[in-house]
Amino acid sequence: MKTKYSICILMLLTLLFSFTSCDKDELDTWVSIEADKTTVAVNETVSFTMSGNAETYVVYTGDTGINPIDFKPFSHVFANSYLVITGGKKVDQEEYVLTKARLDTWTPILNAEILAFNLLNPKATLDATVIIAGLEALVDKSYYKDTAANRIRELMPTLKTFGDCGNLVVTYFTNLSILLTPVGGFSTGVALNRNELTYSYKFSTPGTYVVTLLGTRLSDKNYSGSGYIYNSTSSASEYTYNRNIDTVTIVVQ
Repeated sequence: MKTKYSICILMLLTLLFSFTSCDKDELDTWVSIEADKTTVAVNETVSFTMSGNAETYVVYTGDTGINPIDFKPFSHVFANSYLVITGGKKVDQEEYVLTKARLDTWTPILNAEILAFNLLNPKATLDATVIIAGLEALVDKSYYKDTAANRIRELMPTLKTFGDCGNLVVTYFTNLSILLTPVGGFSTGVALNRNELTYSYKFSTPGTYVVTLLGTRLSDKNYSGSGYIYNSTSSASEYTYNRNIDTVTIVVQ
C-alpha cells in the first residue's frame, strides 16, 4: 500500500514539474493598455492602466518636443526606438566588402596602372600577379574603410598613397555600413514597475498620438555545451526574448 501511494505521489510530482517546465519555456507574451479618456485638452492629465504577463514594461507616449526643464529635444515615438530601428543589427557598424565582381572590374585598370609604373620604374617594378592575388584574399571579407585602405596600400605602397587607397575602397568596395542612429538619438520610453502598472501623462501640443506599451519576457538561460559552467559573466545572446505591444490613440485638442 505504501509503495502504491509513493508511486502516485511520484506521478503527481512529475506532472507538476512538467507543467512548471512548460510554463517557464512558454514565452508567449500579452500586454494591454487602456486610457481613462482618449480625447483631451492640452496639458490635461491622461491616466493609463496596463496589464499583461510580461516581466518588463515600457510605455512610449508617441510625442516629440522640447523638454521645458533642460530645453533639450525629446522623442517618445516607438517607431523611432532603438528596438524597432536596429532590429537586432549592430548600430553604426562601418563595413566595406570587396566582391569578386567588383575586383574583376578593377583588375584590368590596375594591371594597366602597374604596367605604366613599371615602365617608369624599371629598377623597382611591381608584380601584378602578387598584387591581384593579395586583393583576391580580401574578397568577401568585412573591413572598416581605413583598414581596407591599409590592406590595399600594403600590397602596393609605391604605387598608391593612403589617400589613393581610401578612394579605391569607396570606388570598388561595397559599402554595407549600418548607420541607423537618427538625428537627436533614439526615441525613449518610460520603464514601469510591473507591480504598479499605471502611468499618467500630459501632452503639451495638440495632435494625435499613438501611445505604445511594450512588454518583454525573458527565457531561462540557454546553456551550450555540456554541464553547468560557473561563470560570473553573462551575455544577452544566452537568452530568448519575446515581446508584444498594445496601443491606444490619444487625440489632444
